[in-house]
Amino acid sequence: MSIPFPSSIDLSSKDETIITVQQLKMQFLGTRKGDLDTIESYVKNFKSIADSLSANDNPLSDSDLVLQLLAGLPSSQYSPYQKRISSQLPLPDFSGACSLLYMYESLLQEQNVNHTSEDENYSIKEMFDKIVGVFYTVSSVVATVTDILSMFGRTSTMASTTGNRKNTKRRNRGRGRR
Repeated sequence: MSIPFPSSIDLSSKDETIITVQQLKMQFLGTRKGDLDTIESYVKNFKSIADSLSANDNPLSDSDLVLQLLAGLPSSQYSPYQKRISSQLPLPDFSGACSLLYMYESLLQEQNVNHTSEDENYSIKEMFDKIVGVFYTVSSVVATVTDILSMFGRTSTMASTTGNRKNTKRRNRGRGRR
């Protein structure tokens, strides 16, 4: 015996939002980079879904974005990238992970153009590891400088502060002690 289902259901605005969010979450979790997709189109599609979730009061954390970005990549090509990024503590923010993904993609394209051997594949992995290391070093230094500046109540950029000091020194030449 089947239960009749009404042909038209009157959904409230709240119900429609819940359904939209559920569908967006399914899309988000199912987003994969296809063989013919470029990294750019994959990231744009991924970001569009995440932005739609945020617009529906369902923002995702940076770590959720990064981990799902990694999960949607084909392991056959991106395994070193997935392992390297997912093992970072803390995980990079989403824009940092995307920057690293673009760098890794350009290394893969260079490898494909040069038709490299297994030994050269290893050197590409080493090169990517070095790039990631530099990325984290720079990120760490920037965070430390920002913390130090905030301790002294300075939020302006160092460049504008330095530039103002130079101009002040030049204007004051010849003044002062006589």
